Amino acid sequence: MLRRTLLAIVPRFGKAVVLGGLLVVMLSGCDRGSTASQTPHQPLSLARAETSPPEDAPQDMVTPAEAEAFGSQWRDAIMTRDGVKVGQLLDFKKIFNRSLEGLVDNERFRNGYLKGAGPAATKFVQSVTPYLTREGAYDLVGAVYRDGQSHVVFRLLDDNGRINYHDLHLIREAGIVKADELFIAATGEAFSDTLRTVVGAAAQSQNSFVDRISGQAKAELKRLELQTQISQAIQSGNTEKALQLLDALPEDIKKFKTSMLYRIAATPVEDEAAYLAAVEGYVAEFPEDASVGLISMDVAVMREDPTMLIAAHEAMTQWTGGDPFLDLMIGANLANLGAVDQARAMVADADVDASPLLEAQDYAATVALATNDHDEVLKRLRIMRDRFGLQFGDLHDNEGFETFVQSPQFEQWESEE
Repeated sequence: MLRRTLLAIVPRFGKAVVLGGLLVVMLSGCDRGSTASQTPHQPLSLARAETSPPEDAPQDMVTPAEAEAFGSQWRDAIMTRDGVKVGQLLDFKKIFNRSLEGLVDNERFRNGYLKGAGPAATKFVQSVTPYLTREGAYDLVGAVYRDGQSHVVFRLLDDNGRINYHDLHLIREAGIVKADELFIAATGEAFSDTLRTVVGAAAQSQNSFVDRISGQAKAELKRLELQTQISQAIQSGNTEKALQLLDALPEDIKKFKTSMLYRIAATPVEDEAAYLAAVEGYVAEFPEDASVGLISMDVAVMREDPTMLIAAHEAMTQWTGGDPFLDLMIGANLANLGAVDQARAMVADADVDASPLLEAQDYAATVALATNDHDEVLKRLRIMRDRFGLQFGDLHDNEGFETFVQSPQFEQWESEE
């Protein structure tokens, strides 16, 4: 039966698509005689995505064709779970080095920590495995440009319809195109910044190291240790413990970005008041953050607010450079909220036939039903039946089909069943 209540639009937030499993790898290599750097760490950020290369692009900049070729290689390596190839395409050592900034500058500790960069690619592939169950679940959205530099953007979609995006910053090194940083939309930060949690846990495990540092670095290590405990509670499903740990945090740490994201992840969506309060608090604190677009989509649907949903879509379009699948998802939700004209405009340019995802057909059918485009409804029903093997019951019993079942197209559909 066609799902008139659409699949979950946004993932519950947390750090599921990061390298939680790397902690053990790194702990095994770190040296106890370390000192900490007092250099303040500056988190990386992403500029708005542009779909055309800059006119004054340097000659050695990664070209659009090279970026697309890299994107195809990366997608194939992820989908085939090829950790070796992933490690060749993304420089995990640079990411690990960046994650140490402002925390540790001792060479022996650094060398031990960097031993984790070797198996990191395999661990990363394992972390995205839940998204790799079907064609199109991890797919290239396109090549984009940020501040004159090349990037590629990927969409992740799991079997529950939870969506996320990855962005890889591309460089040319010794004539070879590769990536040297990964940004994750759901966390709103670079992967190297996320890994700082793991660095903190590794350092906290070595008392002789912690005893020798003070000031800013020691305070940050303590914060990172608490974040690790909260993350582990969320990933194990113990959200009650996670909320208790969050409530016990000092007031200033409660306002940290990761802490607020963890509260969203740990709060049951069934407790709508608490969930909305957690989300609204985060949006108010970080209005320009990349993750706000994803979170705001969730809130807009819960509030039945089409204006907010359109604004959230625009924010994510600025991050991704434009994703036709996201257009379909938002269009379907707008249709369900009664914003029919906006829904029609949202999906007007989407090439639904090119998508390997069942959800794309579902979303297109939802908009077609709302706009009484019966030819389009019939087309999507056929594709869902013939390509994806869906079986439909009596459409008279389905909300939203009241007009369609009175149409000649429905008579044609019935004759085929």
